[in-house]
Amino acid sequence: MTKTKLNANKRKLAVKVFNRHYANEDNILKTEYYNQKKAFENIIENAHNTAINIINRNYNINDVVSLKNHDRKYDLQNVRDDACFYLQSDKGVEINHGNQTQTEYPNKQFSFELFGGTGRTSEYVTLSGQKFAFAYYHDHLKQKGVSPECYVLKGDKKENPHHTQLIDDCIKELGGNKYNSRGENTIGMAKEWHDKYKLSVIGGRHYCSSRMISCTHDEFKIMEDFNIAKDRLIESYESWQENIIKRVKVVEDTIKNYTTFEQVEKLAKNQKIDLTVHDIEVESTDLALFNPDNVSALLDDLKPKAKETRKEKIARITAYNNNNEATAHG
Repeated sequence: MTKTKLNANKRKLAVKVFNRHYANEDNILKTEYYNQKKAFENIIENAHNTAINIINRNYNINDVVSLKNHDRKYDLQNVRDDACFYLQSDKGVEINHGNQTQTEYPNKQFSFELFGGTGRTSEYVTLSGQKFAFAYYHDHLKQKGVSPECYVLKGDKKENPHHTQLIDDCIKELGGNKYNSRGENTIGMAKEWHDKYKLSVIGGRHYCSSRMISCTHDEFKIMEDFNIAKDRLIESYESWQENIIKRVKVVEDTIKNYTTFEQVEKLAKNQKIDLTVHDIEVESTDLALFNPDNVSALLDDLKPKAKETRKEKIARITAYNNNNEATAHG
């Protein structure tokens, strides 16, 4: 029986099958990611309720309402709706500075914006914020045909146009590239997050670091748990994606040395992956594909059907190969 020869395009399509399998495979890393995502969803609600208590205690509701009326009447902006807060704990920590001991009060930024940082830096939109947004919306972004794993794919490589485009595509899909004059997201998921978590504060600019808001030590710890939950989600997501990328790289390097479909098929079977000739022919530019018999077989293979038995699969592949052989000698 004539074996199906591989070319660069067929190898690429075969790698896609392995990639798809590993991405959809249930394993401990994927489970951990979804567990961390669920845990975060509980933690963010607790953190936001805590933030509401802090803001209401620091900004009297009657003052907020009165100033909002003045803002509307005189086109001012004494009151701002913000979803990012710079908090300071009321519990001091003794710090030694040479021969002197000073009491310092922990303070940190806590952002409920989709692209808000995780506390690693004080920047408004940070690398960690983008990583969080992409990780949290992995399923949505994949459905839209973009690559939320772009930062994992980039790894330690230098910036290049390809990776920059992957990142920009994700930001655009989530609405992280459109802001108004107050620095608020105006479209997409980013706007939904801002609208859901914004609270009214008095004074300062649209940068949350312009307002230092006091809170209790216990409240501060709750908010720190919120930032930690973001980081854990990112870490679990990157571990899952790194594992997929590593395995696909092994497959890709291996298939480069294969010359026939049957070698790839054996590797797939060992990995419990269903791989057929159709999977590596569907986008092939091989002229044999356009033979009427081959096209008919391809269309028949695309029909919805019950999962074929091993015997039926062997018979179908044999018939396909026989048609290819006849075409080659016709």
